[in-house]
Amino acid sequence: MAPTRVGFLGLSKSGWAPGAHLPYLKSSPDYEIVAVCNSSVQSAQEAIKLYGLADSTKAYGDPEELAKDKNVDLVVCSVRVDRHLPTISPALRAGKDVYVEWPLGKNLTEAKELLRLKNENGVKNAIVGLQARQAPIVKTIKELVDSGRIGKVLSSTWTSQAAQGGESTVLGYEYMGQRSVGGNLVTIHFGHAVDYVQYVLGYGFPTPPKTLLANRRPTITLLDRGGKVLDANYKKDTDDTIFLHGTLSTGIPLSISLRGGKPFKDLPGLDWRIYGEKGEIHVTAAGPFLQIGYEGMKVEVFDNGKDVVESVDFEGKEGFGELGRAARNVAAVYKLVREEAEEEAVAAIVQFYNKHR
Repeated sequence: MAPTRVGFLGLSKSGWAPGAHLPYLKSSPDYEIVAVCNSSVQSAQEAIKLYGLADSTKAYGDPEELAKDKNVDLVVCSVRVDRHLPTISPALRAGKDVYVEWPLGKNLTEAKELLRLKNENGVKNAIVGLQARQAPIVKTIKELVDSGRIGKVLSSTWTSQAAQGGESTVLGYEYMGQRSVGGNLVTIHFGHAVDYVQYVLGYGFPTPPKTLLANRRPTITLLDRGGKVLDANYKKDTDDTIFLHGTLSTGIPLSISLRGGKPFKDLPGLDWRIYGEKGEIHVTAAGPFLQIGYEGMKVEVFDNGKDVVESVDFEGKEGFGELGRAARNVAAVYKLVREEAEEEAVAAIVQFYNKHR
């Protein structure tokens, strides 16, 4: 099967795209970057040169032109969330497969519009980057729950600090304090967390959960990359305190608490407990982003009957140890998409053979 030909939207000089997407796309024989679309043709050309992409890689400055490129099978979008609608709409209208970072849109209206375009134009694969489901640590926790290791799950509490949303922010991340942009602690940090928690424990709430959101730091300090104060009274209108309490479709009571700022000194930034009839699963990490991962993450199981705690190994199970931590779970998503495409291709060949033999 020929490589999937990728058109990349937003291949910047730094940030998430080169750190999380590029390593696997460049190393895998299953994918080939054939086009880059940045804010200008010149910017795209610079990215192609910077990352050593093939000389044949097309450079675009307009998403409409990228969408018209017949050599592009999959459009990957890694731009700020408030630019998702204008940048991937052309690809969806052209019927191309799309992989877009989470959140899908800057608000519910935009997300619904992108879903409409996907459905109306017959797009087969439309992937949103909630890659925690591929993370070895999350898969391991789910396996422990599903295996009955702690018996029937009675309740779960998830508590974390976001690092962002504290007393200051760095230039380049100030948009997280602007509700109009759509990328903030609620949509990004909480959004990823509530997805992987439900992946483990069960999706959906039969009745709406009780929620509380508050902006407790409406004024923060804006710093440059070197720590110099740019604005001591930067106005923020996004929430930095998020509570959710409800019962999942599986009957499990769930409590989630997320706040901005640093964790307590020498304590983990994430403490997730899953309490069962036979014992308890305890997950700790430096922060909430299990979809990326941190050094020193732990999964421990307490056996009530034996009165012992066992550490559970999960490292190295993803098979992408040669990649940086941010790229591993993204690579797993790409691998899964490719495997499903290959299965569909084989099924089509079998169907054709059966029809014409």
